[in-house]
Amino acid sequence: MAGFTVIDRQGDHILLALEGDLTGRVMTDRLKEALEEHYVDDGVRVIRVDLSPVRFMDSYGVATLVGLLRASQDRGKRFVVEGAGGQVREKLRVTGVLGILEQG
Repeated sequence: MAGFTVIDRQGDHILLALEGDLTGRVMTDRLKEALEEHYVDDGVRVIRVDLSPVRFMDSYGVATLVGLLRASQDRGKRFVVEGAGGQVREKLRVTGVLGILEQG
């Protein structure tokens, strides 16, 4: 099951590490809801997401990250992913969103 851990929070910045495979609509929807509920609407201005623990991502995972980026931008926040490697990095690259998500 996909989840996340808060690695660091200082002022208006937060660093989260995603865990598990980012696959399937049910799992990614739950993750998106949890992140939006806890971090998109509070005092956080910059949301950094470490993808290094994630080993596999499907189209739903990509859509989840893009949705979180959009939700963050709609609220005037910056959403940035980092640490993507292997299959996850390749999936983000071939879908054309790697650069967008890494820049926030």
